Amino acid sequence: MKTVLGIIFALLLVGLVQNALTQAWSPLGRIDGLMMLTGFLALRLRFVPAVATGAVAGLVQDSLAGGLIGLHAFAKTVVAAVLGSIGGVLMLRGQLAEALIIGVGTFAEGLIVRSLLLFLGWPGLDSGGLVLGRSVTTGLVMGLLLVGVPRARLEWKARRGRRRVLAR
Repeated sequence: MKTVLGIIFALLLVGLVQNALTQAWSPLGRIDGLMMLTGFLALRLRFVPAVATGAVAGLVQDSLAGGLIGLHAFAKTVVAAVLGSIGGVLMLRGQLAEALIIGVGTFAEGLIVRSLLLFLGWPGLDSGGLVLGRSVTTGLVMGLLLVGVPRARLEWKARRGRRRVLAR
């Protein structure tokens, strides 16, 4: 139960931060933080928790962004289900592979949302280039978080350790 509440809290926090950053500067809206967290968790969870995570993430996004309630919930649930299946079947080697898969998942989610809006005749569709740009940006940021941050942390610890040795 503690893990479930932690995941829900993390999704709400990421959703609020994503919404605030998008309001502060619109190009930051190209980074889909909820999809990053959903993909990250879906690759590590079993199928049913991955699908539930996608549904909750989509509902958080729908409730904060406005528009059609359930649109992003459906899209994120589908993508999380696919990622949950992939994570259970394939052994992914390295964080860059995960970042690439999450970027592709973001693209798939954008296409699902765009297709549903087109089907419903909803005005103001995102262009295909914007959907592709969002997925590339999200994949790059995810790669930086999965690879760059841990590597910088290890290098910082190594430098700090060398300083201590030199100080003695």
